[in-house]
Amino acid sequence: MDYLITIYGCMFLVGVLGNGTLCLTLCCGPGAKTRSPLLFGLIFADLLVCCLSGPVTAALYVLSNWTQTWKYIALFIQAWPVSASTLLMMAISVDRYLTIKSYRPAGQVARRRHLLNTAVIITWISAAVLSGTQFISKHPWRKSLVITHVLLVYVLPACAVLVSHLGVHAKLTAISLTARAKHGELPLPMPLLRRPTHVIIVAGISKHGRDRLQATETSVEDISQPPTSTLRSRRRLANSLLWVAIVFAVCWFPYIVCQFCGELGTSPPATVQRYSLLLGHTHSAFSPILYWTLNHQWPQRPCRFRLPVLYRSASSTNEAALGPFHPRLVRPPPIRRRSSHYLY
Repeated sequence: MDYLITIYGCMFLVGVLGNGTLCLTLCCGPGAKTRSPLLFGLIFADLLVCCLSGPVTAALYVLSNWTQTWKYIALFIQAWPVSASTLLMMAISVDRYLTIKSYRPAGQVARRRHLLNTAVIITWISAAVLSGTQFISKHPWRKSLVITHVLLVYVLPACAVLVSHLGVHAKLTAISLTARAKHGELPLPMPLLRRPTHVIIVAGISKHGRDRLQATETSVEDISQPPTSTLRSRRRLANSLLWVAIVFAVCWFPYIVCQFCGELGTSPPATVQRYSLLLGHTHSAFSPILYWTLNHQWPQRPCRFRLPVLYRSASSTNEAALGPFHPRLVRPPPIRRRSSHYLY
């Protein structure tokens, strides 16, 4: 029992530090207005799981002189943040899939903020209603209500998150020309110029201008990426989302099995039930690490140091003689949109 209480104490520290830091980063960082309110609601629910559900669960294990009323209140406080966390996880995964299915700019998140705020409030109220089954101790329909609670709070969100992230994975990893054009990877076809044109190429340039041009080319090369980099980043994001769904389902699967076995007559040992619930609570403590992997930009400097011409495309023209008319300088640098920033 002492070992279990110690783990809950560590989960409290890790969860408060991780979720609190993540919330401050999203609120104070760039693009805070484009963040989805569902994400903030999920972070707040995970924070309450670590601050309320975990300590209350540990207190229920240690203290035995609970009155019936206070025990029901403690069970409700234990279940409400967990229900809100799983339901919000389902809501944000469905929102991700709908966003990817019908592409919209990130600014639309700000325009539909009222709708998302309403969805967060409805989710918290639904979680409170579903957690009210903890107050039912003796009722002819108690077993049916508990099974319905497990299905709606744990089984349905796990399946919805897994199916939604599988759909997002299929959309993000599509390699067809139409799919890549929707993501902005392929340029739109431009009509050929029919009029006779004259091109003036400046072959000479001063030393000062050449140095400035070289510095500009270096900065533009740092911004540019290889043609497959966007597809590679989307694949990495899709795989990360798929791992988020798998970890969510795996963390709550033992507790779901214990609940079904307990209600159907074959109750598992108390130690197994406690550790299965601990595993589910641990998901809320370590979920900021999963979100960090979605927004983390892997360093590319070592690769560029070893292969300095890795991203330099071959050309049949004399690029040095083009000067300021070089296509790299005529075309504006591409806007790099972070996929995970857009999703949230």
